[in-house]
Amino acid sequence: MSGPNDQAMAEPSNPVSNGINWVVNQGMDLLGYNTRRRDPSEDNPFYRDNAQFMPGWSMPGSGLPSGAYAQDRATNYVGHPDRNDPDGTNVWDNVRRSLVQQEGDRIHERQSQGESGRLSFGDLYGAHVNAYDQSSRDPTTGQDNSHGKGGHNGFIDPASFALAVYGAPALEAMGINSGPITGTSIDMFNDPTDSATGGWLKRMGLSAGEMGAGALAMATGHPLLGLGMMGLGAFSGAYNTVTALRHGMLGEIGGGIANGARSLWNGAGNLVSGAGSAIGNGAKSLWNGAGNLVSGAGSAIGNGAKSLWNGASNLVSGAGNAIGSGVSAVGSGVSNAVSGAGRAISSGFHKLFG
Repeated sequence: MSGPNDQAMAEPSNPVSNGINWVVNQGMDLLGYNTRRRDPSEDNPFYRDNAQFMPGWSMPGSGLPSGAYAQDRATNYVGHPDRNDPDGTNVWDNVRRSLVQQEGDRIHERQSQGESGRLSFGDLYGAHVNAYDQSSRDPTTGQDNSHGKGGHNGFIDPASFALAVYGAPALEAMGINSGPITGTSIDMFNDPTDSATGGWLKRMGLSAGEMGAGALAMATGHPLLGLGMMGLGAFSGAYNTVTALRHGMLGEIGGGIANGARSLWNGAGNLVSGAGSAIGNGAKSLWNGAGNLVSGAGSAIGNGAKSLWNGASNLVSGAGNAIGSGVSAVGSGVSNAVSGAGRAISSGFHKLFG
């Protein structure tokens, strides 16, 4: 169903705008992000239907606040459904519905107090901070439908958000669709599915870029702009560091260190165990080898001793036989000699007296 401001807030389409966004989309594709407009069935018309209640400066042509353009482009160009990450999809949906609920309630609250219902910058910023902090929960039921994936990465600092509300829509005034560029900014620096540490690292890159831009501006003869950008970078860095610490960055880092230490300890334990097993097996093999060596040596010594004993026995036996034979031979010779001498003497007596 068409809303009252749909035509006035339609994205610009021309060769320059389309060319710039083609490059942006191709680059983000390489990083794994989709910065194209969401499917029409997923359109969020809240910021177009309630554009007059948003803060910001009046856009040329429509006269509607710049904050309406900024939020319409943001909500419709980020958080595409991902069948491979249903928890992350729920986080984005929780943020989107929470913002609609909070900002809608605030408009009605202001109107009930006799005001026009126009929201302040603070109203928008507070709603975004709350939506990110509660992004793991369904805003209607209050139940965690993301298995705790959301709620770790707090919303970006107010200075950077102010650039989104008041600065990015200037591209629209120049005829350039700011949707893909706004989506890039959120995906890169303000993703609610990031951890506190991951979000902080991204924002430190943003702060460094802002300070670098400031230094470049000063070097090219624009000191006021340079000082402003450097101040913005310093403020963003400090603010986002405090936010990350409040959202548990130290715990995440400590957990990462603990997991790394645990893996290192387990690896060392396996190494020691393996070395111990190798040493034990080596010692066992050495012991068995020594035992076999001693056993073999004992057998050799035993066999040698046995052979030596047998040899000695044979030697003694042979010597005994030789001695016995010699004694027998001597005895026989003596006996024969005595017998011969007797016969000779008997024969001489016979001849002498015969």
